[in-house]
Amino acid sequence: MEVLLLKDVPKLGQAGDSVRVADGYARNFLFPRQLAMPLSEGARRHVQALREARQQRAEQHNQESVALALRINGLTLTVQARAGEHGKLYGSVTAADIAEQLARLHGAEVDRRKIMLGEPIRDIGQHQVEVRFSPQAVAHIAVVVEGAE
Repeated sequence: MEVLLLKDVPKLGQAGDSVRVADGYARNFLFPRQLAMPLSEGARRHVQALREARQQRAEQHNQESVALALRINGLTLTVQARAGEHGKLYGSVTAADIAEQLARLHGAEVDRRKIMLGEPIRDIGQHQVEVRFSPQAVAHIAVVVEGAE
């Protein structure tokens, strides 16, 4: 049976995909949970409209990501952190701290998972950090960690 997925189903497909599944799986699992509907001519048109809308959202998101990456590329953030005598921090500067600073100082809402830190910053000094929104939208920022009294 060919069905139209209304919601994302793991290991089967995304919303808007038309997939072929066993009749029992469709009747007993997908339809009662409103995850899919039988594929008809109207549903085929609906699938096409969903694909176009998804593609349009993806293009818009990509354009916004590139614009944000250009806006924050080359910025220098200064972070105050408590440090010991030899320049080692008592804690660390994490991606969440950097995202918070970007939002507070520059109004750039960046998800902490987009900030590529191999490991948290634990030393005073300047560190280069990559912010990867997508393969086409990458920004490099400098994070200066200063010791707080």
